[in-house]
Amino acid sequence: MSASYTRIGPVLSFFHKPDVSYYGGDGTVYTDKMVVCKDDMGAAYVAGTSFAAPWISRKLAYLIHIMGLSREVAKALLIDAASGWNRRDDISHRIGYGVVPKHINEVLKTPNDEIRFIMTGASEEYETYTYNLPVPVVDHAHPFYARATLAYFPQCDRKQGVDYTSTEMDIQFGRVVAKRGSTMIKAIDDNRQSEEKQITLYEEDARKMYRKWDNVKHISEKIKEKRGPRKAYDSGLWGLKINTKECLQKRKDSLPFGVVVTLKEMNGVNRIDDFVKMCLARGWLVQRLDIENQLDLYAKAEEEIEFE
Repeated sequence: MSASYTRIGPVLSFFHKPDVSYYGGDGTVYTDKMVVCKDDMGAAYVAGTSFAAPWISRKLAYLIHIMGLSREVAKALLIDAASGWNRRDDISHRIGYGVVPKHINEVLKTPNDEIRFIMTGASEEYETYTYNLPVPVVDHAHPFYARATLAYFPQCDRKQGVDYTSTEMDIQFGRVVAKRGSTMIKAIDDNRQSEEKQITLYEEDARKMYRKWDNVKHISEKIKEKRGPRKAYDSGLWGLKINTKECLQKRKDSLPFGVVVTLKEMNGVNRIDDFVKMCLARGWLVQRLDIENQLDLYAKAEEEIEFE
C-alpha cells in the first residue's frame, strides 16, 4: 500500500515516477511512522520521502563504493531486485518498478535455483552484441524463466525537448536462431524493433511496449503454474544485443551501460556450476562477486597508515 504523500507518475506522459519505492512511514499514530535518532540520543517519529530516499542512496553507495560496481550496474541491480518475477506496479505508476528489498543481501544474492550474471560495456557503434551465452539445456529444452534489466545514463539536449534523450538503447535478449544464413535473437519480449525486415511500429506503441527513449529497460517473463521449457535450437545458445540510436549528431565518446540478467530454473534445480563451466568453455572470463572478499578489500583500503 502506498503512503498518503506518494507522488504519482508518469512524468511528461512517459517517464516513470518513481523508479522504485521504499518505506518512509505514514499514518497519524507514532507506531506507523519511521523512528530516527535525535541529537540528544532520543527518538523522533517521522514520515516522508526525505526519510525513504536515504535508504535507497545508502544501498546505491554500498553497491558502488564497497562492492566496486559501476553506477549503471548498481542502478540495474536495484531495479531488478525491486521488480522481481511478479512486478506489482500498474498503470497508476505508484511504486515504479517495485519496492526495493530491505536487506542488501536480497539485492546481491540469489536463491539456489537462479542464475544471475552482470554484463558491462560501452556502446561505440550501432550494434553491441553477443550470440555466445550458453544457457544449460535439459532434454533438448531450456528450463528457465528469464528477465533482464538495462541501465545507462544518456545526455539530454534542450533542442529536442525533455521528452527525448539524446541516445536510445534498445535491448534484445533470448535464444539464438539461425535461419536462411542469418542469425537472429528470439527475444523474450518479442522485441522486433531492430530487425532487418520492415515492420510497422508507431512511436507511441514503441514507448509503451519497449520503453523507447527510457534510460531503463526491464524485460521479464512471468512465472506460471503451467511450466513449459523452451525449445533449444541447434546451437543451444542465447544472445544479447543492444542497438544504439542517436537522436541528434553522433556522440564523440562511448556510452557505458550495465545489464543484469536473471534465469530461474523452472523445477528448482541449481544449475549455476553447469552455467559457469559452459561459459568458461566458450571463452568467457567469469568472475564471481565475492561479497566477503569485497568487504575485506574495502576495509584494507580504508586503513590509515602511520609513518614513523
